[in-house]
Amino acid sequence: MKVRRIEKKRPEICLSLGCKTIEEFETEYVQNKDYCQAVEWCVDRMDDYAEYTEEEFKTVLKEIKKICRAKKLVVSCKGNEDVAADILRWSVGTANIVDIDADNKHIKELLKATRFSKTKVLVSHHRYEGMPSRDEIAEQFIKMEKLGGDILKVACFAKEEIDTHSMLEGAAAYVQLRKPKPIVAIAMGENGQTSRVCAGDFGSVMSYACGSQPTAPGQFNAKELSKYLDVYYGEK
Repeated sequence: MKVRRIEKKRPEICLSLGCKTIEEFETEYVQNKDYCQAVEWCVDRMDDYAEYTEEEFKTVLKEIKKICRAKKLVVSCKGNEDVAADILRWSVGTANIVDIDADNKHIKELLKATRFSKTKVLVSHHRYEGMPSRDEIAEQFIKMEKLGGDILKVACFAKEEIDTHSMLEGAAAYVQLRKPKPIVAIAMGENGQTSRVCAGDFGSVMSYACGSQPTAPGQFNAKELSKYLDVYYGEK
């Protein structure tokens, strides 16, 4: 099988915000907007998000979209799968990207809902208890590709620095050996922080950063990550 050359490219920064209110979201966005190209709205961190009706949610979504209109908007919702499915389905057509958990029982229904929409699907897999092997990571990307995602994200916890190698090598294996979809590869935790800077060398197109509070283990503040990428990729 022919091995593809990996295009080494600086990843975009996605500002991940887990705010309880719209006002808090706007404050965090304004403070960090110069250091990101996309914004993730973690809906499940909002007060009473599970109580939204479709009309109420779409009203809030339009406000969020207006606040960060200059950026790509990623909508994610973890936790209860039924609630998350509603939130993500209601986001189609307004959000640029919806983040669907690969194991969500409603994933086929959600993928169908986006088929004729401008909204793209990021299929994600998270593992917080440790790092799989290089081959398992590559296989996870392949599995999510078969589901039909536009972007494929694997994020696993690095207990040791060596675990980061497994994540990066697994990402590279997927990108090299198949006609790949765009991927996001993250080794979470303090021992995986190098992946948030250098994963672009292994095919990753996006790196997540936070505002004042991280939404996942090991995230850098958006300003910090922007500086690290400037140094690593030689850009100002």
